[in-house]
Amino acid sequence: MPGTRASGALWVLLVVSAPVRAQDGGLPAPDRAEEPAATPSPSRSAAPSPTDPTIPATVPAVDPISAPPAPLVPPASVEPARPVATAGSPADEPHHSGWFVHADFGAGYLRTTGSRGGSSLTTQGAALNVSLALGWAPNEEWAIALEGLGWKSLSASGLGQNTSLELQALGLNVTRYFTPADIFATVVVAGTRLAITADGDDAEIGSSDIGFGFKALLGKEWRIGPDFGFGLAGELVLSVNREGGQTLRTLGAGLVLSWTLR
Repeated sequence: MPGTRASGALWVLLVVSAPVRAQDGGLPAPDRAEEPAATPSPSRSAAPSPTDPTIPATVPAVDPISAPPAPLVPPASVEPARPVATAGSPADEPHHSGWFVHADFGAGYLRTTGSRGGSSLTTQGAALNVSLALGWAPNEEWAIALEGLGWKSLSASGLGQNTSLELQALGLNVTRYFTPADIFATVVVAGTRLAITADGDDAEIGSSDIGFGFKALLGKEWRIGPDFGFGLAGELVLSVNREGGQTLRTLGAGLVLSWTLR
């Protein structure tokens, strides 16, 4: 039938022209197959995005390939801590100078006994004494020196009219200091002689043979400077000598003031 054929032709025309109108009118195009995601190169990994929540905001993203290597910094040398000197610490304590110079002078009692022609004689009384030692102090506790000393009796001797006795000695001084109290003890082993002097002019008119002598000193010092000390000590001296075929024994004891450089 002519009407029927015309209607069929119209439907065919509509079906053919529908896709064209859809494209021209902005209708959505048929779905395309999804393209495969690009595979990252194995030699270079993508840098993480700065907005990645797993990276702290304060740490910038760095490309591990393009970033230069960090320079090697040697570890800083640490200087050992220095002790802080406090009051009374060893840093404040005086250091010995190496030299040892000791002088003392004082007064005491001197007694000399012996025999002459089968009879005994005794000389005793007040006396003055003085000594000087020069040597070396290896540390704050020890000192060694050569010492010369003398005791002068102020009483008349029994060895001659208007005469007095004088004890002279030269020996080795060994001194020990007990710090920090600065108490010291001294021992002197010496060769000694007794000199007979005339009253008034101290001229020597006789002497004994060289004998053996011993001196002991025990005292306390007070520092008046880094190397200087002033002290007070008790002294004891002994001597045995021969004169004119007789033996003379001398004993002295006294109190002395001392001055020391060490």
